Amino acid sequence: MEMDLQKGRAFRSLVRRLCFMAIGIGALANPLDLFNPINIGFGILWGLIFGGLFRVFLKGFLGMFNGQFKKENGKEAIRYAVDNGMLFLTPFTLILLIAVFYLGWSMTIPFISAGIMAVGTASSIEMGKMLGKPGIKNTIATAGVSFVFSLLWTLSFSYLNIVPSYLEGGVNLVRSIAGGGGL
Repeated sequence: MEMDLQKGRAFRSLVRRLCFMAIGIGALANPLDLFNPINIGFGILWGLIFGGLFRVFLKGFLGMFNGQFKKENGKEAIRYAVDNGMLFLTPFTLILLIAVFYLGWSMTIPFISAGIMAVGTASSIEMGKMLGKPGIKNTIATAGVSFVFSLLWTLSFSYLNIVPSYLEGGVNLVRSIAGGGGL
């Protein structure tokens, strides 16, 4: 079982990180300046932080509700279930990027929330496959964690959306002072 759990680990990690980076970029994109480097940089950073925290909490709750399985198969099995579940974020991320960069939409929170909820469900399904039977406790645990993170993303978005403007203002102020322009 150990060999199967390691197979494709780097690919799953890459896809997961790219998806959360794209979520951050798409959510914080300025419709008037889509390729603003400060928005993109902050979006990447916030997407990776959010995705990392979400993954840690999913693994923690699945591990907590499947103690015996974790004891027999190790933490690697729980990680495998969560990482496979995270792959289900890919279609939502692609839709988000199309909506932002091709269609010009600016309110894309529903794509992100739906993707986060799908990841929770998919992680529960992956855990059920490994256990050999579906478990309602896993579904409730992953749905709860996904709901909380979906809610956190939705509530924090209005605050996160203004951070790139402040960063850009700070960068311009420092650039002005350093360039001899003064205050």
